Amino acid sequence: MMGPHAMGRWALMVLSLAAAAVFGCAYRLARSGSIDTAKVKQIEAGLQQIRQLSFTKPVPLVVESRAEADRDIKAQLAHEISDREFYIAGRAGAMIGLYPDGIDLKQETLKLLDSQVAGFYDPDSKRMILVSGMSQGGVWDGAGPIAAQRDIMGEMVLAHELTHALQDQNFNLSGQLDALKNNDDRELALKSVAEGDATITGFAYVAGGMDQPRLDLLTSRMADLPQMFAKEAKSAPEGLRVPLIFQYSAGVKFVAAAYRRGGYAAVDRLFRHPPQSSQQILHPELYFDNPTPPADITIAGYQAALGGWTKADDNCEGELALSLILKMAFGPDARQPRLALAWKGDRILTLTRGPDLSVIWLIAMSSERAASQFAAAYTEALDRRLVVQTPHRVDYQSSMVLVVIGNAARGFSDFENDVFEQSRVTLKRPAPPDRDRAQKAAPPA
Repeated sequence: MMGPHAMGRWALMVLSLAAAAVFGCAYRLARSGSIDTAKVKQIEAGLQQIRQLSFTKPVPLVVESRAEADRDIKAQLAHEISDREFYIAGRAGAMIGLYPDGIDLKQETLKLLDSQVAGFYDPDSKRMILVSGMSQGGVWDGAGPIAAQRDIMGEMVLAHELTHALQDQNFNLSGQLDALKNNDDRELALKSVAEGDATITGFAYVAGGMDQPRLDLLTSRMADLPQMFAKEAKSAPEGLRVPLIFQYSAGVKFVAAAYRRGGYAAVDRLFRHPPQSSQQILHPELYFDNPTPPADITIAGYQAALGGWTKADDNCEGELALSLILKMAFGPDARQPRLALAWKGDRILTLTRGPDLSVIWLIAMSSERAASQFAAAYTEALDRRLVVQTPHRVDYQSSMVLVVIGNAARGFSDFENDVFEQSRVTLKRPAPPDRDRAQKAAPPA
């Protein structure tokens, strides 16, 4: 379902908390709408040297107040996603257990972003927006005198967002994200690469370069970010909060794994051959050592039995969403969330008929046993949460699980076998190993 990880190209951003997790100090690079242009040019020059990429065109820099940035974010969201799309995504997400019942997805999204975004790069206008007047309490115990001498956080925010501009200019990042509008999971994986790279590079700039000790220090700091963010944004629904912060915490870990294999040349290859799922971000070995792309799934066989229903959305949830749904249903330490590890691919359709809405979700698991266990656990989760008036059915055949929620489930027996028989599940061939995978060259000192 649509969330902060699937909002189109514009949301290439740095969160205030993510920046503060590295250096918690005041943001002074821009004050009262005024920009230190000499410092900006210095950062641009140093960033190109560190990141080993060049700007192909200037990046306009705009400083906005929090209120102006909020209006800009709202306008960008309205351009990318209609109110109806937000409404459908919120209802469908609540049905499957990703969001709370009755969620106003647009308002919850805006509220979360309004409180956290420190800046963002807009690939439509090719400009960068920084939020003026941001400050954070210190969480970096070792900043000491450095923080008093330099605007560390301001420099890092600017370097982070300029890295997004480098990504867009050198790898057509905005075009790649556009091509993933019907696959939230793949989009989340690519954004995790983009945010991981930008966070590492922003840190490298303020730290004077990147080496193994600095990379280890950064990854250790980012490991605590989900817990910090949960406290900072505790009123935000987990289905929104977790995927948003995942891009930074898991993204840094994943990109760091590439950097250790071959420096920034290996990071560049992540944009040329992006990971295909949140599963590969969660388990980097499934990208680097034993390439395991997800299955492509096309759902068919339901149309004849569901005349009058219209497809409103066609998407992919991924292992992260599956795990999150099970954690919210059974608790983070329960055994059921571990069933998400067996995820091999999924496709979810949202159907509408007038004001009515239903979802059809087909999930590929690693084995028939895993499919049986997941079907039983998810049936229990739906039985606990959904009111009697919301029909729902879950069944499995071989390693496939079929979920139907909403009034379309009343005719489940009429199309179940047809869906299992006519849907296509295509296993992808892994991409050929890159040089950094084969040689595992050491990153530059």
